[in-house]
Amino acid sequence: MNLYYIQSEQTSTSTMSINQDTAVSLGIKNNQKIHLSYGKRKHQVLVIISNLTDQNTLQISEQVIQKLLIDSKVKYEVAFKNSELIIGPVIGLLLGRSEAKLTKNMDRFLIYTMIYEQINGVLFVFSEEEIDFLREQITGYVYDPHSANHWRKVELPFPGAIFRRVELSKKTLAGLINIMGRSFFNSYYFDKWQFWNLLSPYKELRDHLPETTNNVNIQQLDHFIGKYNGVYLKPKNGSRGYGIHYIEKKDNQYVVIKNYDNEVKYMSKDEMSKYISKHKYYLLQQPIRLHTFEDRKVDYRVILQKSETGFWPCTGIIARFGKTNAISSNFKASGFAKEGADALKLQFGYDDLKAFQKYQEIIHVCKNIVAKLDQVGEGAYADLGIDIGIDQDEKIWVIEMNKRPDHDFPLIIKDKKMYYMVKTNPVLFAKSVAMGSND
Repeated sequence: MNLYYIQSEQTSTSTMSINQDTAVSLGIKNNQKIHLSYGKRKHQVLVIISNLTDQNTLQISEQVIQKLLIDSKVKYEVAFKNSELIIGPVIGLLLGRSEAKLTKNMDRFLIYTMIYEQINGVLFVFSEEEIDFLREQITGYVYDPHSANHWRKVELPFPGAIFRRVELSKKTLAGLINIMGRSFFNSYYFDKWQFWNLLSPYKELRDHLPETTNNVNIQQLDHFIGKYNGVYLKPKNGSRGYGIHYIEKKDNQYVVIKNYDNEVKYMSKDEMSKYISKHKYYLLQQPIRLHTFEDRKVDYRVILQKSETGFWPCTGIIARFGKTNAISSNFKASGFAKEGADALKLQFGYDDLKAFQKYQEIIHVCKNIVAKLDQVGEGAYADLGIDIGIDQDEKIWVIEMNKRPDHDFPLIIKDKKMYYMVKTNPVLFAKSVAMGSND
């Protein structure tokens, strides 16, 4: 892959001068009018084939450089099609709400630059606070391996792709979706109820989704208990098992067990009705009778991340063994974690072949889920953590989909290779989007 330097040319017209060999390799003719594309900005220029000796230099009018906000201190790849020359990639990582918080963590963000030699162009981090919608530009920090602290503050246009890792205000979110479209990922965060509502209409998926309702009342509670001999009361936006209740009936009393709470509560029907009426932002969900290991609940985090091809390979699977007799599998509460295939052998006593087959079945179910999400979801996604459980009949259930999964999970099982892949795969996908490879 050829890399190009941008050089300023002092002319009164919008031009780009290139070497004859460069013109031939790109398929550009002398005096051809083309559009230069840099991030989300475009400008028409006249191409002049000159006597430049360096075929890896693009001489562009200074006024065009200023209009496009091109950073001329880095090397770029280019892609030419349909009379448009993309100079890039220009990739933005949205990693903070405020600049103050962003700048405190700059050393931590270097992990995203590990494979910069495969990325090239502009890879920058920025905060919500530094987005200027009126001027259609962003102030951020470009990765620069030649600078003292590896980062250089610049003003840039909206990039060719944005990878989001923080919560955003509704106004900012709407603005970015409007400008970036599907080159902004993971753009839309949905809760557990929205997830059910979105995917349960499809039978091939419905068979792997626990029944869910957002009608939290005593009638629905009794319906679920009658049908499944128990029910989960869960927060719509909960995580790590917090706020989850397991409820069943014994001798006309409701038995309530709250996760991380040693107390078991017994309630009458009136008490139960009043109790659940206070849980406005909760839902009721079918309990999955998970296959346990030594009285520990076990679930599996399946990490799916889009590759440069736009497909969803599995980066890895990590199993979480919960606290003994807990109602969730949050391993951080006196539990432990293992790599997926090893966990299947431990939990079920599988041999290597059976563990491999089950591992592939898990991936197949999860890929069907994300493929449908790509079709019917409101946002664009490229980095997801899917939590699945396996019941006593060895059936796979999709419990939850995480839109901002914890990228440090592989470190729990001391898998550095998986950790590096988790961190860099979204950047590689962002490059393909920014360079128009997934149009």
